[in-house]
Amino acid sequence: MENNLQQQIDELNRKMDLVLELLAKQQERSEVVEDLVEDLNIVVKDAFQTAVDELAVQNIKIDGEDVRYLVFKLLRNVKTFGELMDMLESLMDFLHDIGPVVHDAGIAFTKALDDLDQKGYFSYFKQLGLLAADFKEHVTEKDIIRLRESMPAIGLMLRSLTQPKVMNALAEVTQTLSAMEMDEKIDNKSLIGLARQLSKPEVRRTLSFTLRVMGELGKTKN
Repeated sequence: MENNLQQQIDELNRKMDLVLELLAKQQERSEVVEDLVEDLNIVVKDAFQTAVDELAVQNIKIDGEDVRYLVFKLLRNVKTFGELMDMLESLMDFLHDIGPVVHDAGIAFTKALDDLDQKGYFSYFKQLGLLAADFKEHVTEKDIIRLRESMPAIGLMLRSLTQPKVMNALAEVTQTLSAMEMDEKIDNKSLIGLARQLSKPEVRRTLSFTLRVMGELGKTKN
C-alpha cells in the first residue's frame, strides 16, 4: 500500500517537473519573441528615419493621402499582381527553357560567320565597298545621267555582244591578242614581205572580213 502511494507521488512529481520544464521553455520562447519584436521595431524605426532623412535631402515630399491611396490600390489589385507574378514565373520558365536553344543558335551563327570569313566573303564584300567608294569618287552625277541617256544604245550593243557567234569571235580575238606581242624581227617586214603575207589564205580571209566590216560601218554612218 505504502509502495503504491509512493509510486503515485513520484509520478506526480515527474509530471510536475515536465510541466515546469515546458513552462520554462515557453517563457524562454516568449522572451526570444519579445526580444525579436523589439529588435525589429528598432530596425524598422531606424530604416524609416533613414528613408525620411534621405527623402528630405533629395527634397522629396510624400503625402500621407498618396501613400494610403497607393496601399488601397495595391490591396484592390492583389489578384492582378498575383496574375502578373504568374506571368513573370512563366516568362522565367520560358527563358530557362529557351536558354539552351539560344545558346546553340549563337554557337551555330558564330560558326557560320567563321566559315564565311574562312571562305573570304568578308574580304570580298570589303573590296566591293572600296569599289563602290572609288566609283562614287570618280564617277560624277553627270556621268550617270549620260549613261542613263545612252542605255538604249548600250542595250542594243549588249544584245549584239551576247550573240553566241559574236562572243566566240571576241573570245578568239582576245585570246590571240593575249598570246601575241610586237616582235621587231617578225613584224618589221618590207612591203614585199607584207605582199607575201597576203598570199596566205587565212590572211586574205581576215583582211577581206575586216574590209567588209569597215564597209558596213561606213554604210551605217551614212
